[in-house]
Amino acid sequence: MDTGWMRDSSGEFIDIHKDLLTYEQALSFFRMIEAEGSIKEYCNGGNAGGRWVFQIFNSEFVAELADVIRLSLIAVPSKGPVLEVMAGDGRLTEFLTPLVNREIIATDSKDGRYDIAYPKWVQKMEAHDSIEHHHPSFVIFSWEPFLSEAGLSVVRSGLPTAWIGNPERCGHADLFKRKYIKKQSRYALCRHDSFTDSKFVSDLYLFNCKEKWFS
Repeated sequence: MDTGWMRDSSGEFIDIHKDLLTYEQALSFFRMIEAEGSIKEYCNGGNAGGRWVFQIFNSEFVAELADVIRLSLIAVPSKGPVLEVMAGDGRLTEFLTPLVNREIIATDSKDGRYDIAYPKWVQKMEAHDSIEHHHPSFVIFSWEPFLSEAGLSVVRSGLPTAWIGNPERCGHADLFKRKYIKKQSRYALCRHDSFTDSKFVSDLYLFNCKEKWFS
C-alpha cells in the first residue's frame, strides 16, 4: 500500500482536514498513526496544519450529514440558516456548504480552551447567544465539551439538532434522557477510536427529528 501521501515533504503527517478524504483513506491514515503510537499528539495539533481534531471528517460522513440536513430542512418550514455552534475552526461548515442549499453559519466562543486557529469568518459567539441571534432552522454540535449544557438547552427549545460525538466523552448525560435517533453511521471516526481493532465510539445523533423524514 502506498503511504507516501500521508506525509508532507518534511516527513510530517499531513493535516487530515486540509482536504476531504474518503472514509477508506482516513481509516488507513489513522491506522498508520496508531501504529506509531501518536494519535493523541497528532489530534492535539501535531500535524502539518497544526490542526486540532476531534471528529475525523471524511467524504462519506459529510455527505451523510448533509443528507440529514437537507431532508430536515424540507420537513421544517423555517427559512432560517443552518447553524454550527462550538464550531472550532469551522472546517465542518466549509465541508458542508457545497452540499446544502442553505446558508451555514459557524460560531464559537473562542475561549482559548484549545490552541485552535480560528478563521475570522467563524463568529465569536456563545451557543445560546448565536441561537437567539440567528434563529436557525437546524443546529449542529460536534464534540460539545464534557458536561456542557448547551446542547441540552438547544434540544429543549425544539430545534432540529445533529449532535456528533461520544456521549461518554462529551456533552451532558441528561441530553440522552431525551428522545433521539442514533444514525449508527459506519463512517463516523474520531480521535478516541481503536483503528486497528475497528472499535469506533462516536456517532451522529439526531434530536427533534422524525424517522419518517429520512425514510
